[in-house]
Amino acid sequence: MFLQALSLTSITPPAAYHRLWTPLITLWYLIWQALLTRRTLQQVLTDARRGGADRLARRGKALSKGLQSKATTSYSKARKRLPLEWVRDCFLRLARSLRSLGQPPADDLPVQLLDGSTKRLRPHHDIPKEFRPHRTRRQRPYWCLARVLVSFCAWTGVAMGALIASTQISEQALAVQLLLQAAQRVLYIGDRNFGVWRVVRAAVQSGGHALVRLTEVRARRLWGKKRLPGRLDQLVLWTPTSHDQVDEGLDKQPVAGRLVILKAHRPGYRPVNLYLFTTLTDPVAYAPARLLELYGLRWQVELNFRTIKSTMQMDQSEAKSADMVRKEFYAGLIAYNLVRGLMAAAATQDGCAPAALSFSKVQGLLVAVITELFMHWMSGSARQQRLQWLLSEASAAKLPHRRKPRPPEPRAQYRKPQVFPTIKTTRAAARRALKKALLKS
Repeated sequence: MFLQALSLTSITPPAAYHRLWTPLITLWYLIWQALLTRRTLQQVLTDARRGGADRLARRGKALSKGLQSKATTSYSKARKRLPLEWVRDCFLRLARSLRSLGQPPADDLPVQLLDGSTKRLRPHHDIPKEFRPHRTRRQRPYWCLARVLVSFCAWTGVAMGALIASTQISEQALAVQLLLQAAQRVLYIGDRNFGVWRVVRAAVQSGGHALVRLTEVRARRLWGKKRLPGRLDQLVLWTPTSHDQVDEGLDKQPVAGRLVILKAHRPGYRPVNLYLFTTLTDPVAYAPARLLELYGLRWQVELNFRTIKSTMQMDQSEAKSADMVRKEFYAGLIAYNLVRGLMAAAATQDGCAPAALSFSKVQGLLVAVITELFMHWMSGSARQQRLQWLLSEASAAKLPHRRKPRPPEPRAQYRKPQVFPTIKTTRAAARRALKKALLKS
């Protein structure tokens, strides 16, 4: 399954046009850029001129033979021509092809983790209109922020669905859109931000189930009493109130489920009271201990976002248009899914969990091999042997086992990380002042 996803056979290109930079080749180099640490257009052009994507040219002239100019203008224009909906559809197709990769056979109900984050953008062209600038104490803020919402597979870490929008749209509204579009029989797990009626109703209406954490105030309203017991496992009917928002496409019918109150105690930490609501009404198959175990998987979504933003370097985008920001976001998630898919396939072959493998090591292996896999001179048997070698090397990239627990570290620092003085005006005014100072000198 991973070999088919890596060869991009599940991608159906849009309406063909007679150009060297076909949509499939352009998308491939967007993914290739996301896998690298330095993502310049010149690197793409160098790899294309040496035949790095000639195997993707199904008809006509190969890309390496047709490129005459050494300028990056042709690739830059090809990126702009890519349809955004097609790029997002490619992301969803590849995610569905990796859905069953490494899934534990014991779990009859797939589990996905919901969470959101932000992405920092520079205010070029139409970006400030699509993604509002971040509010700061300054009168004119510089950075713009985009809100992203991703649902991850709890076992493999593959991003199954994602949306990007302005910060004016809440994560709850994005979650409703994502769940209604997915329409899968999946158990969605979310934290207290998603413990609202609209998200639970969207999960049920899409054919799935929900397990969300509630705030104490919401749990008290749902229980109908001012005082909550220490332990509880009761069937309840969640009826929307006047404070609950009803999104377009949602029914106003109440949701039947269970209100579970339990105390989670981890050695070395303070006990925490958890208020959970789930639509899994079977108390035998999903006992409170089992629900606590499932909700404990939610921490993996924080690690997945850390990998995307730090290791994949997707916390900031240098794109100069809002449309290109969205394309790079979905192309980056496709690259992330390829690494996660390789980890899941290697873990299945080795008999371990995908979380036991190092993401950065597997990403380095994939980057080292993936270019030659798309070269025109490599035969099918040689490519298959190279892929098998890649799986065996990835299965050996295990995380170190720490025998001693890490000591607690204080949240403090020795000095300020920024050594330059603080800008007290806008950045544009600072540029003008610097230009005047240089002219005087």
